[in-house]
Amino acid sequence: MEFRGKNKTVFRIFRCNGKVNQDTSSIKQQLLQIRHSDPIAPQKSPPQLRHHLNRLLKLPQHTLHAAPLCTGGNVLRSQLPPDSESGLRGHWGCSRQDGPVAVTPTGSGKTGFLFLTIIVMSAIAANPSLCPTVAFPKDPAIVVPYGSFCVSVPETDGFQEENMAKLGVSAVMINADSVVSARLCGEDLWIMARAGISMIILGPEQLISKGFQDWLKHEPFFDPFCKAFTQIGFMRARFRSGITMIGLTATLLWDSKVADAIFGMLGVNHGEFYLIRRSNSRHDIQILFRTLHSGIDGLYFPEFAWVLKNLDKTIIFAGTITLVFRLKVYLDSLLPPGVDRTLRVRTHHSLNWADENLETITLFKSDLHCQIIVATNGLAQGNDISVIKTVIQVGEPRAPRCKSAHCSRAVDAENTADAKKEGTVAMDRPVAQIIAARCKPFIQDELYDNPEADSPCICQSCLAHPPATRPAVCRCSGCLPEISAELYVPPPKQKKVPSDIPRSQRLTKPMKAAGTTRLEAFRLMIWFEASDRAMGLTPLTEFLPDVMIKHILDNFARYKQLADISDTVRGVAGMVDQDEQL
Repeated sequence: MEFRGKNKTVFRIFRCNGKVNQDTSSIKQQLLQIRHSDPIAPQKSPPQLRHHLNRLLKLPQHTLHAAPLCTGGNVLRSQLPPDSESGLRGHWGCSRQDGPVAVTPTGSGKTGFLFLTIIVMSAIAANPSLCPTVAFPKDPAIVVPYGSFCVSVPETDGFQEENMAKLGVSAVMINADSVVSARLCGEDLWIMARAGISMIILGPEQLISKGFQDWLKHEPFFDPFCKAFTQIGFMRARFRSGITMIGLTATLLWDSKVADAIFGMLGVNHGEFYLIRRSNSRHDIQILFRTLHSGIDGLYFPEFAWVLKNLDKTIIFAGTITLVFRLKVYLDSLLPPGVDRTLRVRTHHSLNWADENLETITLFKSDLHCQIIVATNGLAQGNDISVIKTVIQVGEPRAPRCKSAHCSRAVDAENTADAKKEGTVAMDRPVAQIIAARCKPFIQDELYDNPEADSPCICQSCLAHPPATRPAVCRCSGCLPEISAELYVPPPKQKKVPSDIPRSQRLTKPMKAAGTTRLEAFRLMIWFEASDRAMGLTPLTEFLPDVMIKHILDNFARYKQLADISDTVRGVAGMVDQDEQL
């Protein structure tokens, strides 16, 4: 199937489960009738498209001499919004075997593979006369495991269901949050998903849940499944043979080892799927690498002061919730008096209530005064915030796929919370290549084997608003280095206040090192002993902050009695009733 739509993406092939009528003459006659009856159908199609259509319908290569607009396109034009009707073209074919794997840029409309498929399947299931050559179940459904939903991006949940409903597709989101919310309302989403739902969007954590197992055992689903696989957590292994899988990504390295590992995880082999590879370069985005001179574990980040001056809608992605808080506090400290700090700079992370995160996205889209969101990586994927002008990733990407995704919507969708460091993670070789390369887009094209140019789209939307093409002069930070004094503002030097403690009574450096080790162990002990109900969401560092440990050791000679240490730690949440132990 080929779709040329508003999303400026050409999706060339769809393979859907169904029975193919082998009467090739009737198929040819039906398609040619549709072609001649449609005034906007192309009179002649490229040989490559003819080959695709013949391949889908299992026809000899010489059978069709044109690729007409067939049933799938007519159904879609009747159901999609009017603003996309003029640019829609479709070629529909069905097979019981291989499905597509599509590599397209972020933001190019990969979701179209999913809802366009189920729209056509539902229409043909309701009225088989639309396409007698294929057969679908009476109540077809598409199951979509989606990575960003496992970390609960609330604004994305409603966005998917609401927009699917506008397209006439009944969808239900099932993840950890939605299951709990539905249960509080007396509903069971798994029972709801048994009938009448066309699209079931799953958080990956649900694939090993009891609800998913019970749903598979529901009679209409369970009968065609192989019972030997009902205990395996991998969804594809639990479906019966013949179910078509559609793989969508923007970041598939052309390294054969990487690709083979991914295909092996999906349970497919080369030759069992049709690969659609488009360039994942975004020529409308400028890639800049800047050196962070201030410590990432510190409290001052002068390299980000410019964000408040340019007034663009900006998202800053930080690796941990602690870093999110420290960036938020620093940016707030730069705001002049009278500015609403709760509006200008907001945070988005898993410790916020779901409605607070939703309010942040809503304000960011609609309120001009809400300029910056400091977020963990959970916001990176699955959102469609069109007002974003600048995206900043703090820290080096761990893999090239992260960098590629940063360029459009930020980073990969892992919601990285605070955790104990177990050692430094080695940088991937491709990441080092990108950082060291003079031209960042060039090395990206090389790593992903991007084509020199994608096939042009001839829909009215793309003709009116052509997608960005490769610029004559690269504007990345390697080819066009930035020269600006504002990019680096050294942190203010703190004046050393001379201590009034005699030098003979101060702790030496080895003593302070030993004391720091002892106090960090003490902090870990009281963190383990703390009540999960009362302190379960309090980070480890808040029980005895590092600055407090330094202060105690610097003033060690002053502590003569319990009251002295009690005064020092008063107000520290994790140190309540811990004075004597300290």
